Amino acid sequence: MKRHMRTRGALAAGLVLALSACEALTDVNQNPNAPTDVGPEFLLPQSIRSAAENTWGSFMLLSHTGIWAQQTVQIQYPDEERGNVRPGNMQAFWDSYYAGSLRDVQNVIDKGVEDQLPNVEAVGKIWQTWIYSQMTDLWGDIPFSEALQADEGNTTPAYDSQQAVYAGMIQTLKDAVAKLDPAGDGFGTGDILYGNDFTRWARFANSLRMRLAMRTSEVSAATAQAEFVAAYNAGGFQSNADNAMLEWAGPPYDPPIYENWQTRDDYGISRKMVDTLAYLNDPRLQFYAEPATADGQYRGLQNNVAVPPLSIANYSRIGNFWRADGQGTPTAIMTYSEVLFLQAEAAERGWIAGTAATLYENAIRANMNQYDAWSPANAPTDAEINAYVAQANVVYSNIDQIHLQKWISLYVNGNEAWANQRRTGVPNLVFANDWLHPSPPVRFSYPAGEQSLNKASLDAAVQRQGGGLSLLTRVWWDVQ
Repeated sequence: MKRHMRTRGALAAGLVLALSACEALTDVNQNPNAPTDVGPEFLLPQSIRSAAENTWGSFMLLSHTGIWAQQTVQIQYPDEERGNVRPGNMQAFWDSYYAGSLRDVQNVIDKGVEDQLPNVEAVGKIWQTWIYSQMTDLWGDIPFSEALQADEGNTTPAYDSQQAVYAGMIQTLKDAVAKLDPAGDGFGTGDILYGNDFTRWARFANSLRMRLAMRTSEVSAATAQAEFVAAYNAGGFQSNADNAMLEWAGPPYDPPIYENWQTRDDYGISRKMVDTLAYLNDPRLQFYAEPATADGQYRGLQNNVAVPPLSIANYSRIGNFWRADGQGTPTAIMTYSEVLFLQAEAAERGWIAGTAATLYENAIRANMNQYDAWSPANAPTDAEINAYVAQANVVYSNIDQIHLQKWISLYVNGNEAWANQRRTGVPNLVFANDWLHPSPPVRFSYPAGEQSLNKASLDAAVQRQGGGLSLLTRVWWDVQ
């Protein structure tokens, strides 16, 4: 009996040793640089940077949205200037959002729910909503309610109408703000936007709600007004200290325009922007642009021209604050200035109390001062700002001035500048004869991958919108 027990004991010991050996082998076979479970403190910054790189990168900003908003210009290779859009770029933009930043932030949300961390869940939802807002403003109808469900077996998600996407985004923001706790747990050093300041995250969410509500003002006025007023009362940005400014950590995380400047330097500022600033005696001209190296004059190039100029030296480039000196320049995701312009428009429409003229002037001042913390060269001085807002052609008189000054203030924020210009028609953009299509661009075209891998859902969305496979079909909120 004792012998049998010793035998069983020996077998048990051997089994333990064998299991230990197996565990050791398993440990050896695991890649420590590819962890199977990544915490939200790593996923959130990865999502923020990825989405910003996509949105402000040279391919989207400098080759699509910035040039179609006629703020910047392609000088040497004017393909997209003429509407010659590469399908591969549309696919890359789409994939970078869905498979990259949206997937990462969905994991943040899931971990917040699983671990009962309401701030993690809420911040994830706010950031995810910002990404979806970029996508729907570019493409219109998109997968939303069924998106990111591949792990559950849904690889052909239905497209939600843009109207439904907007309603869903606004509701998500309201729900997220209700969950935020200023004293609750956060992301450690992983919150690269607000450093776990959840009061400012709430202000960002409410400010984004105001943007979304105003975007629908021409197609759903009553709902737009109600949602705007609710967001305004909840409290948006209070000063430039609340701005959603993404500061880049340095290589390999450099600001996108600066990163582009290091390898190529063939983008400039548009004639439309230069001429507008010059006409208004705007001190931002010397900040937004560099003088042409050929003669020291500020000279923008006309958008949509087929033949590149003989010498790039004859035209102004984007200001060095973003280009040559741009390594420390933050990316302005959303600003107090924009919120004030939104409130000025709301006051003009009679939605909120306050004077449109005062909000408008304060918005201009906020924009001219929004980079002061980074001490940029050639930024407007207080004296220049005071002189500018006192000019007869700047003093407030009508709503189109709000839209024009907002377009100026959104320089190098191509997505938002283009979206607001499409909504308002201000400024009036004239496309040169070299533009290859019968009308200006008003959307991104759907990527080829969706046409082959999710055809039924895409076809339903295209039919519902009256198009979407070209650049010329308006999205739901664009009725200009």
